[in-house]
Amino acid sequence: MFEFLRRGKSLDGLGFLQADMHAHWLPGIDDGAATLNDSVAIIRDLVDLGYQQLYATPHVMADLYPNSSATILAALETVREAAQNQGITVPLGTAAEYLLDEGFLQRLEQDDLLTLPGNYLLVEMSFVSAPPDVHELFFKMQMKGYRPILAHPERYRYYHTTFDQYRFLHERGALFQVNLLSLNGHYGKSVQQIAWKLVDEGLVSMFGTDAHHRAHTKELRQLLGNRRFAALSKQQDWLNHHLIK
Repeated sequence: MFEFLRRGKSLDGLGFLQADMHAHWLPGIDDGAATLNDSVAIIRDLVDLGYQQLYATPHVMADLYPNSSATILAALETVREAAQNQGITVPLGTAAEYLLDEGFLQRLEQDDLLTLPGNYLLVEMSFVSAPPDVHELFFKMQMKGYRPILAHPERYRYYHTTFDQYRFLHERGALFQVNLLSLNGHYGKSVQQIAWKLVDEGLVSMFGTDAHHRAHTKELRQLLGNRRFAALSKQQDWLNHHLIK
């Protein structure tokens, strides 16, 4: 697809990241894995890519996916049992990917939120526009003791022409998690360019697969021959490493 994918130095896998902290492999509760078999297949692919710990982060959206902590944790136990029965020993955990919508503030006030180890809280914004009170929301998260991670900032195209908005959010404590598939051009050239610019400016703290199905996990292998991506394995201590338990 891209010239640098063909001529780059190869990685053996994604094990340098240690933990995948953004994926949708809990079955039947969002737009990710549809069945338990799908869940196990995605997990097996991620293990084959070298991950040592996996976290599911199902969508929580007031209108479309009104998941609760209870439904998410129950789904995790079902997947854990199925994975164990098939000999998969990599630790499986869960958090959630919370849309900053009308239901989020109530969850925040009630501390009804599933977080990654270290109280990292994965949130996303609408792809149409940022919430009008986005800076206040990030401030409130931090005041409650959470460490907010903004999922796939490179995909919010309304910031592409106002890149300073990324810097502004980052300076105020928002951590950025870039999707690996963005670096590969999966979401288009403009998203790919912004993803790499965020990386080059040192604004990225974590990487996630955001895997929803096996087509995603298979495409991730294309990154392994990307020389520019291979250099990331030597650059810094990505916060993914802090999620190993």
